[in-house]
Amino acid sequence: MGDDRGNLLNLREPGVVRALVDEAGRRGLLPGPGGRPVELDGWELFPAVVAAIDG
Repeated sequence: MGDDRGNLLNLREPGVVRALVDEAGRRGLLPGPGGRPVELDGWELFPAVVAAIDG
């Protein structure tokens, strides 16, 4: 998938989904143990994840 800036992520590549989860956790967007599921807009995480994967 890609954004309007030409950044691309392949969710099938090793580490990409982990990077998305890690970034959401760093931002405090994930529920704690026993917490209710949350719906997130992953596009907000996209630039940071692209940088982490490329870096």
